[in-house]
Amino acid sequence: MIKKYQAEKGYSLIELLVVVAILAIVMAVAAFSYRTAMRASRVKQGLTDLYDGFSRARSEAIIQNGDITVVYAPGNRTVTFTQNGTVLNRIVFNNTSVDPGNPKDGADYHFEKYTVIRGSTRDGSASVTGLDVDGDGTNDNIPILADSAVNITIQQTGFINGVGNASAVLLMHQADIDDNDSSGERQYALVLFSTGLLKKVRHMSDGSWELF
Repeated sequence: MIKKYQAEKGYSLIELLVVVAILAIVMAVAAFSYRTAMRASRVKQGLTDLYDGFSRARSEAIIQNGDITVVYAPGNRTVTFTQNGTVLNRIVFNNTSVDPGNPKDGADYHFEKYTVIRGSTRDGSASVTGLDVDGDGTNDNIPILADSAVNITIQQTGFINGVGNASAVLLMHQADIDDNDSSGERQYALVLFSTGLLKKVRHMSDGSWELF
């Protein structure tokens, strides 16, 4: 008895094109998500470096019984911590990927590419509002320091001069984090209180703020 075999049916051109199109969409979404995550990560790392810099400087000022100055130089985009003429720490925020390199002064050095300091968020707000940052049960209105006015003294007592009762240093990615929304997505700020208290906050795309 002769068995008849049915020829296996292959994929049609249309089916192959549909599969390719689906794969292209999946890959585009994955690349978009990865790029967004990397950009947000850069800004968050810059904020962490700034937070650590202030924390360490405050401890050093108390231990060494001497004031520490913190200056932002817009020209070279550096935040520098100095005590008695000695640079303790330098953070470089740059709108490119080119690391300018650390001058040989023995300073601790951090380079944050495509991350910059700003005096206001992309949606135009120049203060941290609607958020109880200090935990006293009422919402605060904390001004964001202008990108050319970060000039602060950490006293030997641990108190901070140059921030009023409280001010914020805002960091953001040079370009939009997600390429589509130019509002205020995932911009980060370090809130500095005159008492020496430090808080990290995040500006959301809907204009609100949250502690993290």
